[in-house]
Amino acid sequence: MTLGACSALAAESPPFQPYQASYAVTRGNSEIGRVDVELSQRKDGLWHYVIESQATAWYIKMLGISTSETSWVQWYQDRVLPLTYHHVSREPGSDRFWQHSYDWQEMQTETRTHEGDLTVQLTSGVVDPLSLRLAAVVRIAEQAPNFESFTMQVLERDEIEQQEYRYNGTEMLEIDGRCYRTAVFKRFRKEGSSRNYTAWHAESLGWMPVRIAHEDDGKPISLTLKEWHSSSIDLPAPLPCNPPSNGERQSQQD
Repeated sequence: MTLGACSALAAESPPFQPYQASYAVTRGNSEIGRVDVELSQRKDGLWHYVIESQATAWYIKMLGISTSETSWVQWYQDRVLPLTYHHVSREPGSDRFWQHSYDWQEMQTETRTHEGDLTVQLTSGVVDPLSLRLAAVVRIAEQAPNFESFTMQVLERDEIEQQEYRYNGTEMLEIDGRCYRTAVFKRFRKEGSSRNYTAWHAESLGWMPVRIAHEDDGKPISLTLKEWHSSSIDLPAPLPCNPPSNGERQSQQD
C-alpha cells in the first residue's frame, strides 16, 4: 500500500497533535547528549515522526555517535498504521541501519538492513519501535484515568516480538518548576535490552513522555524534557507540584 493510496483511508483525528520537543540526556549527573523529536502532519493526513539524538559531551561528540529514527504513519480505523520505518545508528567502525516498507495488502514488509534484505510477514496491529511510541500514547489516552498494563506486537529488525507496557502508577513530576501529572509505564522488550525503559507520560501534553529512564552498563541514563513547541498544546504554567494525594508519588527533576 503506497503513501498516497493509504492517505485516502484516513479516519477521525487521533489523540496526538503535531509538536516539536527537545530532551536533555544525562548519564549519572552529567549531560551527555540531546534528543530532538518532531511529529508533523502532511496536508493529505499522513504523519511523519522523527527522533534524532546527538552527543554533546566532548568525549562522546568526538566519536561521531548519533542515532536517527523516522516513521511515516497513517491514522486508520482509530489506530496507528505504520507505513515506513528507518533506523540509522552511527558509531566508530559500526554504522548500522534497517528500514521497513509495509505492504498491508500482502501483509508483509520489504526490509533492508546493513546485513542484507529480507521479507517479514505482518500481523494485524503490529508497529515498529518508533510508531510504537504513538500507539502507546493512544492506548494510554484511551485508558485514562483507569490505567493498566498492555502488550503490543512490535516489528524489530527482522522479527515481530510481543512487548509489554507495565503500568507503575501515577506520579506528580516536577521539571524546571513545572508540575506534570504523569502515568508511569515501563516498556519491557526482553532482559538486558537497550529498549527497556520507564516513561513518565504527561496528561497536560497529550500523554507524550516528559521523562524516560533506562540503564546503560549499570549506569542510569535519563531523557528529560527541556523544550516544547506546539500550536495546540502548551507547557503548563511554571508552578511547583502540590503535595501528592490519592496515592500519587511526587518527584522533582531539574
